[in-house]
Amino acid sequence: MAETAVKPQVEEKEPLFGKKERLLLTDPLNDNNPITIQVLGICSALAVTTLVVPSFVMAIAVIFVTAFSNLIISLLRNSIPTQIRMIVQLVVLQH
Repeated sequence: MAETAVKPQVEEKEPLFGKKERLLLTDPLNDNNPITIQVLGICSALAVTTLVVPSFVMAIAVIFVTAFSNLIISLLRNSIPTQIRMIVQLVVLQH
C-alpha cells in the first residue's frame, strides 16, 4: 500500500494592517475629522515666538477670534444648510 502524505492546510492570515484597518486608522485623521479641518483655519496661531509679550498677545488674539467666530456661527447655525456648515465655519474663521 502506498501511503499518501496529507499536507495540513495552512490558513492564510490577514495582515495586521490591511486596507480596511488602515482606512479605520487614517480616515478619522484626514477626511472625517472636523477638528483637523478647523485647525487649518487657525494656522496663524501656530506661529513661534520666544518672548512672553508676543506670545501672550497671540494667545489673546486666538481666544478672541475663536470666541467671536463661534458666536457668529451659533447665530447663523439655523440658516446654514448642514451640507455646507463646515465651509461656512471656515469662511467665518478666515475673515
